[in-house]
Amino acid sequence: METVNHPIDHLPAMPGMLAKSLLTLNRVDNVEADKSELHQQFLIEAVSDRQRRNYHRIFDGFVSELPLALFYCMAQRTHLAQMLDPQFPWPAPGLVHVNNSLQQHHPIDLSQGFRLDAKVTIPARGPDVSPRRLRPQFTVQFFQDDTLVVTCKSTYQVMKGQAPERPSKKPAKVFEPAPGWFHHCHWQLGSGMGRRYARVSGDFNPIHLHPMTSRWFGFKKPIIHGMYMMARAQAEIEKRHGRAATQIDVTFKRPVVLPARVQLWLCEEDDQHRYEVRSADHAHAQLDGKVVLSAD
Repeated sequence: METVNHPIDHLPAMPGMLAKSLLTLNRVDNVEADKSELHQQFLIEAVSDRQRRNYHRIFDGFVSELPLALFYCMAQRTHLAQMLDPQFPWPAPGLVHVNNSLQQHHPIDLSQGFRLDAKVTIPARGPDVSPRRLRPQFTVQFFQDDTLVVTCKSTYQVMKGQAPERPSKKPAKVFEPAPGWFHHCHWQLGSGMGRRYARVSGDFNPIHLHPMTSRWFGFKKPIIHGMYMMARAQAEIEKRHGRAATQIDVTFKRPVVLPARVQLWLCEEDDQHRYEVRSADHAHAQLDGKVVLSAD
């Protein structure tokens, strides 16, 4: 496995990187290569009071001063910076987020920025490699004063010209919740929710913003950010129990096309709070995961 290292640098702003990401659309991955790694370090400023307030406001429920889900917004900037690296073989736009995990290891000083240790594992490629195995994995570690405070792990799927999943024409099965699961609430998501969340998070991926741009990726309407859904589940669970999350995990199963009405289902076992976001008719799970809350 080849590892490519780069010197430490200040993490670029998202708007400039998004513009540069369009230049990667001409990348053609037609070579055979072994698994490799890109390893970079970045510096990033502290989260501003304004961004924290706006993030709290859009979800209305966080107990955490600096919600764990917000760290993905910073980690995503490192993902994009590494996707822009010439060693990354695929176009940055259109990569599909498959799963994510975040874990807090140590209390966070809100007045300090972070040193980010970022690694992306690029899977082996070639004519005999199934497109489903083309899943680069990104790990970002957040440090303050050489103390590891948060780890974010993300997996993306390289589309390679695959069409998005189409709705099944089979009749939906009658939904029967498993023992321990209960309906907590529903969310009504308007057609502009993707743009609202983008302004707070900095994630202006065009697949989330407008029907004109979502069509570039095979969707007639925009889909909501998966991390919006994960963050909203975290906020609901924190509000319900009055405690902050120290670990969150999510697997994205189906895109949520806007506008939409979805339902949040919970299963509470010990200190692990499992959740599912399901379609309005209960027929499909859009995403699922778990949240671990602090002891006090």
